[in-house]
Amino acid sequence: MANFKSAILTTGSYTKTGTAQVPLIEAVDVSNEDRLSFNFYNAGSSADVVKVYGKLGDSAGTLALASDMWTQIGDDITVSGTSSSLKSIATTGLSLVGVTVTPGAGSNTISHAMLRQA
Repeated sequence: MANFKSAILTTGSYTKTGTAQVPLIEAVDVSNEDRLSFNFYNAGSSADVVKVYGKLGDSAGTLALASDMWTQIGDDITVSGTSSSLKSIATTGLSLVGVTVTPGAGSNTISHAMLRQA
């Protein structure tokens, strides 16, 4: 039997207003995926902090909330002003993945791309 590979690329951006942590990529069902890659670009002049979260359950609840069983995957990703960052993770065993951003000062945008591979 052949080993078929599929990929889904999604993109978006968030216009930063304030410096509180907010969802950048809402919960995504990755139960049928093997790998995720994220690319972030900060168009502002101050650093943003991005966090990737995952969970095993099938109910999203509130992204990043520990009592809803969300757990941060890896370290904080600091995306300095006018720069980009790339992160890849294996999704073995994960049901849902989501991403938050804590913007630095300023009102520019942070853009993202997510590649889902099965």
